[in-house]
Amino acid sequence: MANLALDIVARARFPARILARPGQRRHLLRWLASLAPGHLLRRGLPWLVYDAIDYLDAIDMRGWRVFEFGSGGSTRYWLRRGAVVTSVEHDPVWHARVLAAIPPAAPLDSRLVPPEPDPDPVAAPDPADPAACVSASFPRDRLRYTRYVAQIDGCPDGSQDLVLVDGRARPSCVARAAPKVCPGGLLVLDNSDRPYYTARLGAVLAGFRPLVFRGVLPAIPAFSETTIYVRG
Repeated sequence: MANLALDIVARARFPARILARPGQRRHLLRWLASLAPGHLLRRGLPWLVYDAIDYLDAIDMRGWRVFEFGSGGSTRYWLRRGAVVTSVEHDPVWHARVLAAIPPAAPLDSRLVPPEPDPDPVAAPDPADPAACVSASFPRDRLRYTRYVAQIDGCPDGSQDLVLVDGRARPSCVARAAPKVCPGGLLVLDNSDRPYYTARLGAVLAGFRPLVFRGVLPAIPAFSETTIYVRG
C-alpha cells in the first residue's frame, strides 16, 4: 500500500515537473493520456522517450526489416509503419497478450524465448559484460538469457534497418545486434542513462553516431533517456 500511495503522489506531482522543462511541455497531454491502462499496446506506441518517438515518426519505414528485443506497443508500432518485424520476448503472459493485439496476417515473426537456469551456481557475472547474457536481477534470479540474446545471430550482418534493444540482458543484445544493422540503419537503446548498458561497448558502437533523447516517457512519472545509434 505504501508503494501505491507513493506512486499516486508521484503521478500527481509529475505534470508540474514536465511544465518546469520548456522542451518537454508539449508532451504533457500525451503523457496524461498514457496513464490509461494498456495505452501503449492499444495505441501501438513504443515505450521510449517521446522525443525519440517523434524522431522515428518522421522516418518512412515501409519495407524496413526490424528486429526487437522486448515486445509490446513497439511491435504494433513497427507493423503499422509498414515494417517486417522479428520480435523476441521472454515473458509468456506478456507474449500472449501482445500477440492477441496483432492481426494474424501481420508480417511478424514473434518468438517466445524464456531464460534458462544458470548452469554455474558459483558464477558471479557482471551484467555490463556483453558475454554474460544476464540481467541486473542476477544473481537473485540465477537466470541466463543466452538463447534470448542469440536469436539475432541468424540474421546476416548488415541486414536489419532497425534493431530495438528494450528487453533483458541489454549489453549482450547490443553487442550481438550491432553488426546486424545496415549502413545508415538504427540501433535503438532504451533507458540508455543506465551507465552499465554501454560501459563495455565502446568498440562495438565505434561505427555508430549517437542521437541522445532525454525527457518524459509514457506511462510512468519519470524522465529517462533513449539513444538512437545511426550506423555510419
